[in-house]
Amino acid sequence: MITHILLIENNNLGQTESLLTHLKNPEYQVATAHTPDAAATRAETLWPNLIIFNPVNSRSKLSSFQKAINKVDLNIPFVVVGDEEHLSPMANTDTIFIAPDNPQQLSQEIKKTATRQKDRFIRLPDLVIDCQEYQLLRHNKRHHLTPKGFRLLYLLVGHRDQDLSRRTIMKEVWETDYMGDTRTLDVHIRWLREKIEDNPSHPRRLITIRGVGYRFITEP
Repeated sequence: MITHILLIENNNLGQTESLLTHLKNPEYQVATAHTPDAAATRAETLWPNLIIFNPVNSRSKLSSFQKAINKVDLNIPFVVVGDEEHLSPMANTDTIFIAPDNPQQLSQEIKKTATRQKDRFIRLPDLVIDCQEYQLLRHNKRHHLTPKGFRLLYLLVGHRDQDLSRRTIMKEVWETDYMGDTRTLDVHIRWLREKIEDNPSHPRRLITIRGVGYRFITEP
């Protein structure tokens, strides 16, 4: 599983000061930001599993970055590579501080976060699903889902590229074997298509299998 990391640090750091050297790992996908606004934008459009702040020569304080990122409202774990002298009233109470110049501790913290967050995000081409907050990200736009809408999408994605019968969907999502009226399913399918399709009237990702049910296509 790839761990998506947002690294916040000064863009003028030398190779020995930058943490990028320690994050060169095929299991990590790293994006960088250097200002609070850029960090918030990155968090909003990438939905990382972990945010790492390297305070060396930073032009902004930790509080400035966390204040900007908190507005994104994703509750992403935050690791500061430095001592708690960087702590401020704006810092999240669950911010984790680790010792600088200790790449092993940084690696261990990333692994812990990856383990805790392994089931939070489902990442597909052009689509990220947040299983904790019942929302999805597509083309850098966030869409909130109802509990039933999330359960339906989660079921379809869990059986992606397979045909799912209407009966199976009704039983798994609505916990009923009654097939006399499935208009509720049709409505929820339409709502999902409005969030994940370029043209909901001509779907390419969530398609109807006539006489059977529906199929979620991983790569339309």
